[in-house]
Amino acid sequence: MKRLTPLLTLLSGAMTAAVLFTMSAQASPPGTQPVAGGGPPAAAPSAEADAEADVDAEVPTEEESADLDDERPGVTSPPTDPDASSAGTEVASVEQNWIGELENGATIAISVKDGKAEAYVCDGQSMELWLSGTVKDGKIELTGEDAKLSGVIRGDSASGEMVVGVRRWKFTARPDDTAPEDAVVKSGSGTAAAIYRVTDETRKAGFDGGWIMLPDGTQIGIVTWNGTPITAPPLDPAFNSTMVNGLTITAEPVIPGAR
Repeated sequence: MKRLTPLLTLLSGAMTAAVLFTMSAQASPPGTQPVAGGGPPAAAPSAEADAEADVDAEVPTEEESADLDDERPGVTSPPTDPDASSAGTEVASVEQNWIGELENGATIAISVKDGKAEAYVCDGQSMELWLSGTVKDGKIELTGEDAKLSGVIRGDSASGEMVVGVRRWKFTARPDDTAPEDAVVKSGSGTAAAIYRVTDETRKAGFDGGWIMLPDGTQIGIVTWNGTPITAPPLDPAFNSTMVNGLTITAEPVIPGAR
């Protein structure tokens, strides 16, 4: 027994050492374990390299960019409203004198200022009408005694229809472009009046009448005396007056919105 004691002690120490070695190997992290074959472990690809590879793969070449531009639909402007230009003209071009004719040959003058309008229609013999109303966004709406006039102003032209009782006449008119320095004898654009009417005092005396100053310097009008219309004599441009049957009658400019 004494001879076996040292041997048992040696075996016991060897077993203890083996157990400790095994436990130490299991406790070590996987990265520190030796790789079979003895070579060093391969390095993992970096995140920056992966990102650069993805960017290079996504950036198209010049030829691919050209193809993409050809396939991309072009930018188009929104469609314009075909009726947008059919509305009335700007206020600055509307507010002036408009002179023209009706289908029946009568002369019409429309004076526009600050959205208000006055019109006079006469044939120089027996027919005459006074109308008043508004011009808004180029649309003309006027009324008179048993009469109505409606129309529209587009560019340098005014057109529409006048209704008197059951009768209807179309009309057209254009701007009066007479120079302001000729305003003494003619109707002028913006400053000179195109329409004149006898004064209130003269009307109280039994006279009425109106005149249209035409761009060529002539006048057309009617004077009514005791209910009888006659062709109006021309007004004296210096005094806005004329003689009818030996009597002096005075007229004044018709200004929209003044009465």
